Order: sequence, then structure tokens, then C-alpha cells
Amino acid sequence: MSLSNLCKTVIMAGALVVFAAGAQAAIVGVSGDGMMIAPPASVEDDHAANQHQTLQLGFDERQSVTLGADLAVDGGIISAGTTVSSHMILFNTDGTDRASALAEWTFDGVILGVMSDAGGTLEAASNAILGLGSVIYPGAFPARGFEGRDYYSVVGASLEVLMEVTEPGDWIRVVTASRDVPAPESMLLFGLGLLGLGLYGRRRRSA
Repeated sequence: MSLSNLCKTVIMAGALVVFAAGAQAAIVGVSGDGMMIAPPASVEDDHAANQHQTLQLGFDERQSVTLGADLAVDGGIISAGTTVSSHMILFNTDGTDRASALAEWTFDGVILGVMSDAGGTLEAASNAILGLGSVIYPGAFPARGFEGRDYYSVVGASLEVLMEVTEPGDWIRVVTASRDVPAPESMLLFGLGLLGLGLYGRRRRSA
């Protein structure tokens, strides 16, 4: 392989790994009454940035967070030292008419826990750890989480969710196992190593 072709190969490999690093532990699919969105400006009740009349909305929050303490979720905890990624699913309509949405969400990491308590206290307590700095999060308030006919069902990396709302809407946080991907710095060192081997081979052939 020529030096120029080797350089192109190293650059392409580095680009692929950086792309993979940016896509880790994400929502990868949704069916039914759901739609993936970019993180909104706010997840406050009645904020236009997170309202939809017929669809649940889902977005990725902080990724690859290593927990410094046990994290409380519905029915238990995720142990300190676990590396997790966070995602939010919500159904927040404009007005007080009753509406429902049923969707199945798929993630690229196994679901470790969900925060859906009626007052949103688990979600509020974890905002500083798992929430995005670019998103405004409210504190806990009555009926922010699940009540009545709302439910979810977990199977591996898939989550079926029924949300039925009037006012306010429903918001839940989903915590998944984070996938290990090479850091960009590691890829840079790897690429430089390949380039060095190529130069060494050229010197040997020229000798």
C-alpha cells in the first residue's frame, strides 16, 4: 500500500470510530405512537418545545455516566460503579382533553431501570446526574409520572409504554447499560501507530 493510501485509510478509520462514539447508547427505534426528537429546550409542563397532541416523544440525555452512588429507579437501585446512559420519554399535550399513546421504544443498550413514580421524584433527584445541561428540567410535581392506566413493560433493550394524559402530561426516564466504544484519543494513537508501521515498512523496502 502506498503512503498516501495508508494515510487515507487511517483517516477514514478514525472518522468511523469518532462517529460511533457519538452514537453510543442511543434510542435506535420506535414504533406505534412515538417519535424520536432532538433534546428540546425544556421538559417543563405546557412548554411548547416538548408538546405533541398524539405522539410520545423520546430523546437521549447524558451518555456513559459512571455512577458514583447507587441510583434509585422503580422498584430498586442501579449499583454505584455502573456505567449508564439516560433517555427521556414524554407525552405532553396542549390542553386538557384526554389523550393516549402506545409506543415501543428500542435502545442499543439493555434497560437497567425506569423512573416513572407518580410525583416524578426519582427523575427530579437524578436530573443533576443524568439530565442535559442544555435542557430545563422542573422539580417533582403531582402526576408528572405514571398513574391510572399508564404502564410500561421491559424486555431486554425494548420498552413498551402506554401513556394516558389530560393535564399534566407524563414524563419518564429510562436508564440503559452504556456500550463501550473507543475514545477518539485512543483512535488517534491507533492511527498514528498504523502510520508509523507504514513508514517503517517503506524504509525497509527502500534499504
